[in-house]
Amino acid sequence: MTFSGLTDDRLALHELVMTYGDAVTRNDSSDWGNTWAENAIWSVPNFPGLEKVEGRNEIVKRWQDAMKNYKYIVFTAHLGSLKINGNLAKGTTYTIEVSTDIDGKKAQIHGQYLDNFIKINNQWYFKKRTFSILHTT
Repeated sequence: MTFSGLTDDRLALHELVMTYGDAVTRNDSSDWGNTWAENAIWSVPNFPGLEKVEGRNEIVKRWQDAMKNYKYIVFTAHLGSLKINGNLAKGTTYTIEVSTDIDGKKAQIHGQYLDNFIKINNQWYFKKRTFSILHTT
């Protein structure tokens, strides 16, 4: 998949991905939650309890519960592809998460999100994110 769509929308979606990562790194559930559409779906099949989470409020609640297990996470991401069609878009986001959990265990996860985006009232949100682990160290 390549990059297609209006430049303003492409930039806005890039900023959405960056906002998400920044909010994870700062452990800011408000900023992180505001990246999701109200009726979004978050799917992280490798993490028990996060296989399919529906609705922004539930997504934020589950994320807050998961983040309690970490002293810190540094989350970086970049879009690998993006195709915009009106108020909908699909893309692939590649991620690197470097973390230390509350027990002091360090980890690095390289992952991939398959993303569906939606534009509501001139604002882009995640409609659905499905995460897969590509590599861990």
